Amino acid sequence: MKSIHPVLTFLLPRIQDMLFGAIFIGALIIGPRMLNGDLGRHLTLGKYMVATRNIPTRDLFSFTKPGESRPPYEWLAQVVFYYVYTLLNLDGVVLLTALVLAVTFSLVYSDSVQRSRMPVVAAFLTLLAASASSLDWLTRPQIFSFLFFTIWLQGLEKVRKGEKINLWFFPILMLFWVNTHGGFILGFLTYIAYLAGWILENWRKQANNAAGWNLMIVGASAAIVSIITPDLWRNWQGVLNNNSLFVLSHTSETMPPNLKLLGTLPFTIILLFVSILLILRWKLIPGSQIFLLVGFAFVSLIMARNIPFFAIVAAPILAENISLKLKGISLWTIFEEQISKIDSGLRGYTLPIFVLMLATGLFSYYQIDAHSAFNQFNQQELPVKAADWMEGYSQAGNMFTDFNWGGYLLFKLWPGNKVFIDSQSDFYGEELTREYAALINGQGNWDKVFNQYNVTLIIIPTHSGLAEAARSATEWQITYQDPLAVIFVRK
Repeated sequence: MKSIHPVLTFLLPRIQDMLFGAIFIGALIIGPRMLNGDLGRHLTLGKYMVATRNIPTRDLFSFTKPGESRPPYEWLAQVVFYYVYTLLNLDGVVLLTALVLAVTFSLVYSDSVQRSRMPVVAAFLTLLAASASSLDWLTRPQIFSFLFFTIWLQGLEKVRKGEKINLWFFPILMLFWVNTHGGFILGFLTYIAYLAGWILENWRKQANNAAGWNLMIVGASAAIVSIITPDLWRNWQGVLNNNSLFVLSHTSETMPPNLKLLGTLPFTIILLFVSILLILRWKLIPGSQIFLLVGFAFVSLIMARNIPFFAIVAAPILAENISLKLKGISLWTIFEEQISKIDSGLRGYTLPIFVLMLATGLFSYYQIDAHSAFNQFNQQELPVKAADWMEGYSQAGNMFTDFNWGGYLLFKLWPGNKVFIDSQSDFYGEELTREYAALINGQGNWDKVFNQYNVTLIIIPTHSGLAEAARSATEWQITYQDPLAVIFVRK
């Protein structure tokens, strides 16, 4: 690297820096798409916790289950989201989401290149993994699970290999994870895969006994820490209760992925690579990696929301095994070595810092100039205009609304209005979700049910079955209507 001026070694970006910049900017570009109705509920809870210095463990938002146990397994993420919202409005939330995603896949690349020693292969697979996961890039606490899962996975791999790692790292990470998102359960599934892999290796007489003892310590300490939450063990209960086939089949992210769609092509490619790898090298791959690949491929094919975790698992393993084959191609090996030599001579960090500061500055300038955030909730998917009208109308009471609109309307209208149901299906359960499905379609004696719950306000899609039924009901009158939403109030 003598040919490069010392100053340039800090200015020129490494491959990891370029990946960070590409993913960060890509996430900012789709920022408006990442904003969703659920974010409204998270911001509302964050605001409540900051204002009251209290973490609620019972329901505050619905009139169907008031005061019932509602484990706050996302409270830390909600507080963080609200704080960045107070700084830069929705632009702050988008910035934070983009930053977490960029850091996550920078770590995936770092792990991939360490295993393969081929930066180009590692970069390609990291971008493929990021593309596969992008369908679930949303401004929700789940993004923190992407990051924690990546760090947790790399820590367990070090334990498997017998590399030096402080075992206190795992319970500390789990303490943050279990209070940030329900995805902490995937950390334990990953742990089980590594433990099962160690047992398999032990059966093959290839296991590292020290690694086995360390895995036992990791599992025990993480399990103990997982109940250090505002609601103790009920975080587990809240996550595991979401097992109704009816509820799961009525939520897009918990349904199987549609492999015919163009957006799922990166996932399909990774799935194909993994299938070929398992067929050709299953005897040579460590047991833990077999359990990880098969297990996360399975849960991804069952629920689309697990695709990002499968992609994070697969990229480093694929990089490691593909590089073994490519080492037999001398020209490719020389090419990778030259790239690696150049990359290792750079110090980097300038590009990530620059794009982060530039994006923050541009959003800040826009808000000062326009007195509004650049990123806004999508008016084509959420009842933004209807909610704005309702803020001026100021009619408090029990509100029935679309399942996917509940979080956003809580953000705009709570505490004056409470909802029948919102999209946190693990809390409401199958019975209430079935009742909601019948009501939104205007089926059965819907008006009698509304009388029982004392519903005084209906905000629903203009062309829903309930909207057609309510138009002919003498007890209800339309007070607002636009192409997306219609509002009925009880006369």
